[in-house]
Amino acid sequence: MSQSVLDHLPRVIGHRGACGHAPENTLASIRKAAELGTTFIEIDVTLTADNIAVIQHDSDVDRCTNGSGPILLKTLAEIKKLDAGSWFTPEFAGERIPTLKEATIAIRELSLGLNLEIKPTNGWQIPTAEQVGRELLDYWPADVPLLLSSFNIEALTAIGSLLPEVPRGYLSVAIPPDWEKRLKEAGCASLHCEKEYVTKEKVAAVRSAGYRFLVYTVNDVDSAQQFLDWGVDAVITDFPDRLLKGLRSS
Repeated sequence: MSQSVLDHLPRVIGHRGACGHAPENTLASIRKAAELGTTFIEIDVTLTADNIAVIQHDSDVDRCTNGSGPILLKTLAEIKKLDAGSWFTPEFAGERIPTLKEATIAIRELSLGLNLEIKPTNGWQIPTAEQVGRELLDYWPADVPLLLSSFNIEALTAIGSLLPEVPRGYLSVAIPPDWEKRLKEAGCASLHCEKEYVTKEKVAAVRSAGYRFLVYTVNDVDSAQQFLDWGVDAVITDFPDRLLKGLRSS
């Protein structure tokens, strides 16, 4: 499974769905990504107080809902009362934070692949990874491509013990000097880095060591084309339509 997912990874991956066009990490954003022609998306997962995996980037709900406070201290019922769309535009009023299960159903219906980033609250790395792993074992469709990623090596190691056949990616802002050691330690198949810190030489080093290379968050065509010309496997973008339209076909 690991090799197959990475061998068929598209060059353009929608960031938090298509978060330049719809409120991030919502079903609306996932649907928008598919509508724009995206075949693979990235979304974030964390836990509620009652141990349910939900799609949310931040450790609190302040930025992207009309609520406030840590998500780990709120039950799913409390989370579902929040408006996760109005902050973006009034058009999305009433959009809710989805559960991982709800997102999974939509992803399968839309024939998308998924890069699922584990975003644990600090101190809750292992419980988050283990619960996400258990849920994926319970209902993730075997025919839907899945790549797991995280900034946290503990989380990657924990979920890897539950889902050893699913490829894992190590996330970093800058490329650490010991990147190869970290990738091996977490059993990762790919390195995902912030665009400002990516160089042609680093891409060549990572790729020659046998790892895949993903870059985030790339919103202009020229930069995306340069990274792909350097040999990165995929770019993650808020505006997949821009890149799908503007990139060279080969």
